[in-house]
Amino acid sequence: MAPAMISPLKKALGLLIVVWGSTSIGLAQSAFFEVASTPYDHQMERVEPTLTAPSAYSIYGPSVSVVNEWMMELRAMPYRYSREWQTPYEVELANVADCKGKAVALYERMQLNGATNLRLVIGKRRACDSLTHAWLEWQTRIGTLLLDPTFNWNAAIKLTNRRSYIAFYGYEGGHKFQAADSLLVSRQIATRAPAAPAHGAITRPMRSASRFRSNSWVLDEAPVDPRFFWSRPAL
Repeated sequence: MAPAMISPLKKALGLLIVVWGSTSIGLAQSAFFEVASTPYDHQMERVEPTLTAPSAYSIYGPSVSVVNEWMMELRAMPYRYSREWQTPYEVELANVADCKGKAVALYERMQLNGATNLRLVIGKRRACDSLTHAWLEWQTRIGTLLLDPTFNWNAAIKLTNRRSYIAFYGYEGGHKFQAADSLLVSRQIATRAPAAPAHGAITRPMRSASRFRSNSWVLDEAPVDPRFFWSRPAL
């Protein structure tokens, strides 16, 4: 019996799956594809050495509990907007930073402690926000963790939601990515040249028991179960 004919539509679908699988690296729950450049490349030249530094060798990488401690420290740090990207050294020296500085500082700490599958993301925290925001996403065995030391005290499981944490671009080592759902990205760039990620002024947080809980503003992110406080990054 002659083999069944494969329709052109099925062939095209199969090719799309293969191409998508080869270009979407790292974070399985976030749809990114690799690009040669992004509109933020020039701005990020100051922190590029931090992003491209090789991750320190570690069997397991940092535990989620340790990452939460770093997030608490950065979350408690006073917020101050900077037009240019601050290096982790500058953040530590000044002890103030905006979302860009806090995210890159956390990125460096995690890299130095063996974290892999870690990505710096630029996008919007909420769809209605007029300004962009920066945070980290970390692929682990328990799923993609959202790390936002500007607003959150703890790591959170990233949930699919088009209303919050909308990614535009991502950076992982020497690789650059664009969010697959690029319609919003294209609209943002078409209206004006992308400014450095920054959120509105944030008052110094109060130190209280609430710091040990996920920030109540983030209604669409689930806190990490304490049972998984030692997680091995996915290979």
